Amino acid sequence: MTIDVQILGLCRWSYPSAPGAFQKDTAGGIDAIRAALYDPVRLQLRLFYLEHVVLPSLRVQTDPDFTIVMLMGETLPDPARSKVLELISDIPQIKPVFAPEGRLHQDICRDVMVAERDMEVRAVAEFRLDDDDAVAVDFVERTRDFFYKVKGIYRNGGKLALDFNRGFILRTDLSGIDLIPVTARYWTPGLVLYLRPQSDESLLHFNHAQMWKRIPMLSFPRVPMFLRGAHGENDSSVSYKPYNSEEAWVDKDKLSEIMHERFNIPLDRLRTAWEAALSAG
Repeated sequence: MTIDVQILGLCRWSYPSAPGAFQKDTAGGIDAIRAALYDPVRLQLRLFYLEHVVLPSLRVQTDPDFTIVMLMGETLPDPARSKVLELISDIPQIKPVFAPEGRLHQDICRDVMVAERDMEVRAVAEFRLDDDDAVAVDFVERTRDFFYKVKGIYRNGGKLALDFNRGFILRTDLSGIDLIPVTARYWTPGLVLYLRPQSDESLLHFNHAQMWKRIPMLSFPRVPMFLRGAHGENDSSVSYKPYNSEEAWVDKDKLSEIMHERFNIPLDRLRTAWEAALSAG
């Protein structure tokens, strides 16, 4: 039986792309970018987020039928390289790809995503996670269910976007961990693009903040669906107190319950792990 929709994600894990892809690109070309991304202190922070934020909800997705391409550079050094492979070894839906470095960011992301498309499906639902983001435990299930409800809109143009626009900023710094509730438009960890598998384009061809100008888009603000990391290393300079922070929809006394139920992250364990990481330097 033909599956209607394939759920396909991308996690870019410290891939050194050609200069110009990010706001915080280091002057000095690809060698300088590689050195900055592979700095041992930076990699330790990324490994913390991978282990304690990104992966927990992926292990327990209510719909296990999905694929996530984890894009990394071919010269990613040990011990980080071995640790990444160890952390994802029990999640068969994650496919590690060590790609040649220095390629144009949009091109390499498109190529690794297209390579995983099932050309027999009606639509591919593409999403992306930065290496400090997380999605809710029912992200895949809701993404698939949503498509079934709005296939008519999709058929009209072959593209449709879904904006899961409620979630949290997860702030980590020397003072500890904080969660800031947000209802935010077009943030990448909550954004899904449905498109035909034969399309020459992929999610990375569209500026997430401007996608609404080109593609029909529907929002889903009912429940928190994403965590977005904020720690001073973000390329997008996520504000710790954004204008769209909205605390009214969440009872702060239930934050621990929400984190566990929605993201499979025990908040007390996360705080303990962060304190240990700070103590270790």
